[in-house]
Amino acid sequence: MLEERSVPGLDVINIVSFALCISKEELLSNQERGIGDKEKVHIERLLKERRGGKPLAYITKSREFFSEKIFVDERVLIPRPETELLVEEAIKILEDNQNISRIVDVGTGSGAIGIIVAKRTLREVVCVDVSIDALFVARRNAQAMQALKEVKLVCSDLFCSINRKKRFDMVLANLPYVASEEWDDVMIDVKNFEPREALYGGKGGVEIYRRFVNELPNYLEKDGYTLCEVGGDTQAEKIMDMLESAGIHTISKRDLSGNKRVIIGSWKSL
Repeated sequence: MLEERSVPGLDVINIVSFALCISKEELLSNQERGIGDKEKVHIERLLKERRGGKPLAYITKSREFFSEKIFVDERVLIPRPETELLVEEAIKILEDNQNISRIVDVGTGSGAIGIIVAKRTLREVVCVDVSIDALFVARRNAQAMQALKEVKLVCSDLFCSINRKKRFDMVLANLPYVASEEWDDVMIDVKNFEPREALYGGKGGVEIYRRFVNELPNYLEKDGYTLCEVGGDTQAEKIMDMLESAGIHTISKRDLSGNKRVIIGSWKSL
């Protein structure tokens, strides 16, 4: 079974261990283990899905993110390693500013960002998404990570359903930022299986962020921070210009590949 050649070896190991409900370590240490006919059929079906391009995370229903096991399926975007930078920077700011208490995660998807921030800092986080299906996934993750007490789920298109009198000390956002001109070059695994509405950001990849920035001043406290994930240097500069035009000072943080990945904004100088 582990001699499958049309699927990468590591994917085969993950799929077989998932199908057999055993750890990868146990599988590798006991490769002579007998496999029943029903198990073989189940494994072959999963391998067929992977050969067809279905992402491994959707097959195993999980993705490791920030040392947490995140449940994912086709209703939500699969969390990327680059997004961990946004979580790291948010936690740093929260550790240095104990007075920050009102946090919102806009475009929460699986809830990976907001729930982990809530769990690690014990702050209340409002997790917002336009997709009610995504919020069901986020709730499942909040429950699994024992963070339901700290997490509030709200179905809203950006800030539309948020009371205009409510302001936040920290606004987190990982919004769709794949540009229309880049869409044809998106990997088939991503384009054919992950939700388009969680990826496509319109012309230049900044159209949804433009709406976000237009509304942000109405919801960000005077001493608050906003942290946004973006798709690289050119896009970062455009979104930083939008924020600066709204009176919000900005800096950017680069990911491990050297690309501008996270924008940090505040009314005060950074």
